Amino acid sequence: MKLSIVIPTLNERDNITKLLPLLETSGLPEYEVIVVDENSADGTGQAVLDYAAQHPNCRLLTNDGPSGLSPCIVKGFAAASGEWLSCMDGDLQHDPADLKNLLAHEAELDMVIGSRYCQGGGFAEKWSLKRILTSRIAAAMSRGWLGVKLSDPMSGFFMVRRTAFERERHLLNPRGFKIMLELYFVLHLCPNHYRCGETGIHFACRHYGQSKLSTKVIGQYLRQLWDLAWRRRTIRRG
Repeated sequence: MKLSIVIPTLNERDNITKLLPLLETSGLPEYEVIVVDENSADGTGQAVLDYAAQHPNCRLLTNDGPSGLSPCIVKGFAAASGEWLSCMDGDLQHDPADLKNLLAHEAELDMVIGSRYCQGGGFAEKWSLKRILTSRIAAAMSRGWLGVKLSDPMSGFFMVRRTAFERERHLLNPRGFKIMLELYFVLHLCPNHYRCGETGIHFACRHYGQSKLSTKVIGQYLRQLWDLAWRRRTIRRG
């Protein structure tokens, strides 16, 4: 299996029913889809089960452990069988066509991060000043606190080689909203040498439902920065 696509969901029934068929037509090599649902109240889980009944490469997991986006993704990665593990949102803002762009870097990288700000990246709609400032400040804080040289640590769209994830999983403390930043930080600092880089992605408009970005999520991000900075020496020791 070349690629495992993990999609965490919380009340995304209308979006996920459109996203799963789009993956079929994205021109990907052999792949599987693992939807990890956070006990959605809108029938997201049942919609995935209905789709999976006709598509054996798709399955549903329910997050029955610690709540949050990061635990959902780690649970999906742990259950995956692909050589590459990918995470994308279930709200259609991550374009399935960009999965091939990320996978194109498999020969030279161990982790590929989709960025809206580097060459080839962009937005389908003009963002408000508030959203632009939130994104830019988050990137600046990750550089200042952690020394992370990423143009878009909040994108949430990435691929990682499964062997790298499995080897360094013990260094993760998955909680909150942004596992991508933590995984990059771990692979960047740990004793084993991993090659990480960015590539441009196209950020689309949300079709249905509400954004999950909230004051609570911002607070979780700040706590994650503090936690990673605190664990820096432990991660360096491996």
